[in-house]
Amino acid sequence: MKEAIAEASKLLIWVLCLNFPLEVESCPGACVCYSEPKITISCQQQGLGAIPTEIPIPTQRIFLHSNKISLIRSTSFTSCRNMSILWIHSNNISLIEPGAFYGLDKLEELDLSDNVNLRSIIPTTFQGLVHLHTLHLDRCGLLELSTGLFRGLFSLQYLYLQDNNLQSLLDDTFVDLANLTYLFLHGNKIKSLSENVFRGLINLDRLLLHQNRVSAVHRRAFHDLGKVLTLYLFNNNLTVLTGETMAPLVSLQYLRLNGNQWVCDCQARSLWNWFKQFKGSSSELECHLPAQLAGRDLKRLQSADLEGCVDSFNQIRTSVFSTKTRLGKLPTTAPPLNPPDSSGKCCQPEMDKSFIYEAKAKAGPSSHSSRASSNNPLKDKENMAKTKHPMEAELPKNSSNKQINDSPFGTFPSAVDPPLTNFKPEFLGPIEPSTVPTKKRQGCSRKNKSRSQCRVAQVAQNSSTPPLLPSLLIGPLVWSQLWFFC
Repeated sequence: MKEAIAEASKLLIWVLCLNFPLEVESCPGACVCYSEPKITISCQQQGLGAIPTEIPIPTQRIFLHSNKISLIRSTSFTSCRNMSILWIHSNNISLIEPGAFYGLDKLEELDLSDNVNLRSIIPTTFQGLVHLHTLHLDRCGLLELSTGLFRGLFSLQYLYLQDNNLQSLLDDTFVDLANLTYLFLHGNKIKSLSENVFRGLINLDRLLLHQNRVSAVHRRAFHDLGKVLTLYLFNNNLTVLTGETMAPLVSLQYLRLNGNQWVCDCQARSLWNWFKQFKGSSSELECHLPAQLAGRDLKRLQSADLEGCVDSFNQIRTSVFSTKTRLGKLPTTAPPLNPPDSSGKCCQPEMDKSFIYEAKAKAGPSSHSSRASSNNPLKDKENMAKTKHPMEAELPKNSSNKQINDSPFGTFPSAVDPPLTNFKPEFLGPIEPSTVPTKKRQGCSRKNKSRSQCRVAQVAQNSSTPPLLPSLLIGPLVWSQLWFFC
């Protein structure tokens, strides 16, 4: 028994001796190294300006966060083929050279967050990271996501992209991420969601898009998101969202749409109908327009409340939103955006409401479905006449009519977020009544027996001033003659 204990003690000492050189001799300066539970190099908060060059080959975890590193070279981790975790967040990284992570096929977690000068990443940066399941790119000052940036990351489950400066997302950006479950995009400046922006995310569970500038959502933007349980779209610039857009979200349980300026008129009817069958939890959808419904929850309205369309420019106040962002600042906003194609209108076509939403940007052809309209056109027309704004009655009849598109967002113009300064001048200021009455064509008197006599009478009435002078002088001449004889 004693001999067995002695042999075990020798074996333990031998193992400790094998680990001891790694911890002391091979550990880079200013770093702490240990081998349990995994071989780890910890160099955080050491004021390092570059990545250490003496990282041992067997290293599995490297912690380099909270330093002053500004560059990741293509040769920085060439010897670290066993690395599974790399934390290099909270540095000053502005450039990642091509091939910086080449060969790290065992890497599972990569944290590059809080590098505010990392504004762009070349498309091949993460190529070959086939076992990567967590990628942190939040708070990096990213302006765009290059095409193919996430290509081949089939194992990725968590992608953090929040609090950057992203203004748009390209179609098929996430097409290879079939195993992604969490996608964090909140706190950016995204303005629209196109048809295939989320294509391929068939296992996504949580999608956070709050505190952006989203004003346009394509009707098929969520077509691959059948497993999403949580969707946050609060604090955006949304005014309309259709039930057709929400229909693919068959597993949705938690929905937040508050902090938008919802227009609760005929455009909101399809969303209102969708909420009637939605069984999950939802925030309130506070109506902004029309004025008589302001502050009420769209979900609690009656069907009769959604008749008619908003038709007054003076009610639209989209340049300043009432909802503040997480930083306490007002989001940059834009007028509600509708494509110019007017297929599927819920209002009468003869009503010209283009001065409400008309912007300088020009959209392409629309590809969305039509919205249900009333079966009684006479009744609709009567309702329109009752709700017509006084200013609208004074528009000249010969003015150019540009019809508004009241249907859901289908395509997006090149400038989705035009400033108010780009609006046409005639649509910016209040409409003033003309001081000169509209010139009407004079009708024929009953005394005129023929069309020729009518024309002669109209010529006489429309003749210039000089022929009228003799008739004007008759009065004074008569009075002068009477005075003479008296």
